[in-house]
Amino acid sequence: MKKLISLFATMTLSLAGIMMFSSSASCEEKNVSEPIKIMAIGDSITDGYGVSGSYRKYLYSELTKKGYNIDMVGSKGNDMKAEFIDSETGESFVYDDDNTGYSGYTIKEYQGRNGILETLKSTNCIETCMPDIVILQIGTNNIIDNYDMDKTINDLGVLIDYILGSLPDTSALFVTTIPDVDPNRQEVYNWFSNYRHSADWQTNYTDAEAEENILKTLHIYNANLNAEVQKKKNEQVISISDFSNGINIDFKDEGSLKIPHLYNADAASVITDVKAQLLDGVHPNNKGYKLMGEYWAEQLDNYLSQKPAEEKTYKVADLVKLQKFILGASDLTDGEITLEKYDMNKDNRVDIYDIVCLRKELISDL
Repeated sequence: MKKLISLFATMTLSLAGIMMFSSSASCEEKNVSEPIKIMAIGDSITDGYGVSGSYRKYLYSELTKKGYNIDMVGSKGNDMKAEFIDSETGESFVYDDDNTGYSGYTIKEYQGRNGILETLKSTNCIETCMPDIVILQIGTNNIIDNYDMDKTINDLGVLIDYILGSLPDTSALFVTTIPDVDPNRQEVYNWFSNYRHSADWQTNYTDAEAEENILKTLHIYNANLNAEVQKKKNEQVISISDFSNGINIDFKDEGSLKIPHLYNADAASVITDVKAQLLDGVHPNNKGYKLMGEYWAEQLDNYLSQKPAEEKTYKVADLVKLQKFILGASDLTDGEITLEKYDMNKDNRVDIYDIVCLRKELISDL
């Protein structure tokens, strides 16, 4: 990611006339016989505070039912297998319990809290595990502490950059919102003490006022999280619309490009009843976790089930045609540049990255 930014630092952002949709894939198809490595990163909601396996067990089970070969990976565990038995339904299954979830952790360390960022660096788990998919859900403890929002979002941006910079270019990072809380329950009441009085300690707030302020802060965080992820996604799109005809783009360093795919996710949206779906007012119970696991299974199935494009033969003329189209220096009609043929990296858009992928394919055929 760092080399990507430096390589194209002189280019202007904003491609005109690009076809954009949703979903993704990579320049090279994955070997479906190999396990798909998924790393869940986060705090106690990922760890499974009070509920072993958190949403991860349901994610693993649902994807396995769909026929995927899943390997959950992380800094905690070494191919740990655990069994879940639902006391209400009798359902039982074995799941891979490896993860990178740490109860009580914040995005980045500050006084009184350990940080996920520092833990990722100290364990070197991303580089070691090389996950195909990373799920990141973090920020609940920042909200509990009423930690400065600007610093929180800045820390999130740093964390996202670190993860993207550590992932293989064929991997994907999903960054999700955090669920609502029920802060006036006895089990977690004191956790939100920073919201129960004014900053100067001169005014005490009622439980209703405190809850309103807590949820407002949480919703602001989720909105800022989505905006931050979108900003990062925009930074991954390289626009050269201001370049004039005849300018050559040199991709001599394309072998070092790291372009992991980045996605917004909204796992919090499935927690719709904090009274019935939360164990203690902060952490989901099995009902809530099951909804989250099913949400993730659907999202990742959509991501993984993108059909690879049929084999096509390309010529240097295709590279020239595509480059001219992206530069806006071509009189080709839109119909001649089709998503089906020229979306080389299968991210459902035709952009500068497809030039890189097409050039790699042509070179490999020499």
